[in-house]
Amino acid sequence: MKLLRRLFVKDYGNTGDPKVRMRYGLSAGVFGIISNALLFAFKLAVGFIGHSVTIIADAVNNLSDAGSSVVTIVGFRLSAIPPDKKHPFGHARYEHITGLLVAMVIMFIGALLLKSSIEKCITPEQVTITAYTYAVLGVAIAVKLFQMLLYLDFSKAINSGALKASAADSRNDVIATTAVLISSIAIDKTGLNVDGYVGIAVSLFIIVSSILLLKDAISPLLGEKPDKELVQKIKTRMLSYDGIIGMHDLVVHNYGTGQLFAIAHVEVSAEEKLTEIHDLLDNIEHDFWNEMHVHMNLHPDPVDTKNERLSELKLKAEKTLGRLDESLSLHDFRMVSGDTHCKLIFDVVVPYESNLTHNDIQNALEKDFENEDTKYYFVIDIDRQMS
Repeated sequence: MKLLRRLFVKDYGNTGDPKVRMRYGLSAGVFGIISNALLFAFKLAVGFIGHSVTIIADAVNNLSDAGSSVVTIVGFRLSAIPPDKKHPFGHARYEHITGLLVAMVIMFIGALLLKSSIEKCITPEQVTITAYTYAVLGVAIAVKLFQMLLYLDFSKAINSGALKASAADSRNDVIATTAVLISSIAIDKTGLNVDGYVGIAVSLFIIVSSILLLKDAISPLLGEKPDKELVQKIKTRMLSYDGIIGMHDLVVHNYGTGQLFAIAHVEVSAEEKLTEIHDLLDNIEHDFWNEMHVHMNLHPDPVDTKNERLSELKLKAEKTLGRLDESLSLHDFRMVSGDTHCKLIFDVVVPYESNLTHNDIQNALEKDFENEDTKYYFVIDIDRQMS
């Protein structure tokens, strides 16, 4: 596949460039239009000659695939439009919309195939199998398999949801056409007309696959949790700077390739000058753009690093949370001391899948701190894990 990238995509290795990304999409789309249009014509002719509803439906499916390739081309062209006054984050999400449309077309085709297959079971027709039937179906399987590998390779190269959906569609077509071939062999050798029943099985498979594709297409439009590898890369790079003690409240917004925005709170020593902290964070933000193409926006959280008692109390609170649930973490730990009591103020990060409540956390902390010489009160804010 690397040879094809080199032949059809200029500067194919520079996948971070929106123009290169568009070339990948256009190349895949043009190939899809031509190959699917040819398959549609050949299958339709064989289907009409042999009176096979399954082959005709498979042909119509290829026509829809050609249409999907047109949608893919349009999506890639629109996603390459640079940011403007009304859309300052760019137009890269058009690519996700393309994947959504392709998935909807696949579902529609599956529904049509299901309807025609049920009708064929109720009123079966004589199916004629010829050498042309086997030839066309065999070639179709080979072409669709090549399509799947090409789309999959291109989708991995540029991390494209639209091409991933096209690859899944081609995989479905390989399975569907293989089922049609098996059905044709069964009819030819046994005389048993299973055309309609095989059509039902294939259509149900296509519908289920389209639902999964819809889910994959909608998720990034709603706003997904960032990739673990990306989060770890950001954390590792952030903590590599002298002067950064910790990081929390990382939020990543993905508007497509080249349009990745991140917001984070970074812990710095309270003893540092504000001008020095500002200079440090400014340099970090520039580094993240140059190295990772991430628009980073940082908020400094001053930490009292010289208060040993504060550090001891924070460590004890962290151990309490760890015993309650090892996925819990805390940040912005502060202490307000009085004559009769001491307030500990901090945020606790709770994963969305956790069933722990504010009271559960509060009670666990109060129980662990009840034997201390000082009376402690806890002022806790619950944060949900965004990354």
